Amino acid sequence: MIPVLVKRDFASRVRGMPYVITTVLGVLVFIGLGFAPVLMEYFAAAFAEDTLDILVVDYTGEFLPVLAEVAADSGAEAVRIEAVPVGEESTAFQRVIDEGRDGLLLVDLPEFAFTTLDAANYAQNSRLQNLLDRSLTRLNARNLGLGADELAKLFAAADLQVRQIGAGEDGEEGGDFTSSAVLAYFMIFMIYTCLIMYGNMVASGVAEEKSSRIMEVMIAKVKPTELMFGKILGIGALGLMQFAIWVAAALATNAVRRAGLFGLPFDTGISLGNVQPVLLVWFAVFFILGFFFYASIYAAGGAVVSRVEEVNQVVTILTMLIVVGFIVAFMSFTNPNGRLAVIASLIPFTSPMVMFARLTLGSPPAAQVAASVILLVLAVVCGAWLSGRIYRVGVLLYGKRPTFREILRYMRG
Repeated sequence: MIPVLVKRDFASRVRGMPYVITTVLGVLVFIGLGFAPVLMEYFAAAFAEDTLDILVVDYTGEFLPVLAEVAADSGAEAVRIEAVPVGEESTAFQRVIDEGRDGLLLVDLPEFAFTTLDAANYAQNSRLQNLLDRSLTRLNARNLGLGADELAKLFAAADLQVRQIGAGEDGEEGGDFTSSAVLAYFMIFMIYTCLIMYGNMVASGVAEEKSSRIMEVMIAKVKPTELMFGKILGIGALGLMQFAIWVAAALATNAVRRAGLFGLPFDTGISLGNVQPVLLVWFAVFFILGFFFYASIYAAGGAVVSRVEEVNQVVTILTMLIVVGFIVAFMSFTNPNGRLAVIASLIPFTSPMVMFARLTLGSPPAAQVAASVILLVLAVVCGAWLSGRIYRVGVLLYGKRPTFREILRYMRG
């Protein structure tokens, strides 16, 4: 009977508007991500920074020449500076208003004051701050007798190369952490979204059938646990098909971008074509195990309510656990092998996201990976057994929502 139930749940939802809309939106998101660099270049050109046009009154007489040098290094179109003699501040204020200048800068080292018509323009203020910082650094270096070469050496960045022990005899460096972090965040977010979306779909489906009293008819033909597993497998098949459509859209978009059909060929370095196959296998493992673990608990939650409106109240705790797992996975980016990440990767409620983050960002010990998978499989089995007993009792309970003590008593009976 389970295959029949799976087909029923799959067919009844695959044509529904919510499923179609989320699938289409997901495809559009993946296409948008694929062409994001093109859009970013377009908007960057559309919102390019205008020339920073300021009047300057230098009470010290030594800062303005250095400021002009740094401004010249920035490019003739980036910064335009005009000196104003001391004592003509009032005239300069009026010029800022009449001529639409960006502002008037008053320099009395070590203090600076900037008067502008748009003090809330953070981008403008940030550009001016950066300009003043570089100018002040150059002035102080000259006062200390440091030339341009000495100044460059003083602020030279350390060339740190991080190498993984056991990465190979040639000491080859690991992959780019930024690309790995972006990929990990993106795929973890997919797990997080689907666990909540499909888990709520399972709970709502159980509550709908129960509130319509169709459950009483179905329970006479099949076992309650068969109903639960049929619903979980049916909705799981929906999720896998939706995933396949999204991945196909991402691959097609990536192929179009690489072919250069819309502008120059572009490669972000984190496309699906560059993902190691073993990483996709781990993604499938933790997604499937995480889905079955949470879906069985969501099904039990939907069985103990009498109306669809009460589903959110019951599944809130489960949603909070998924949110916690996502937050811990994100926090583990800074130290994938830290104590918090290791502990959370072994707890079934958080391991689907945390352990996958560790696999993407680092190289966790094989024993920890095996322990995480084994514990998650055991949690799936125990959760399915426990949820099946709750489901068996809850689907025929109507009226007031049973308390936790009453559920335990029904299960023992």
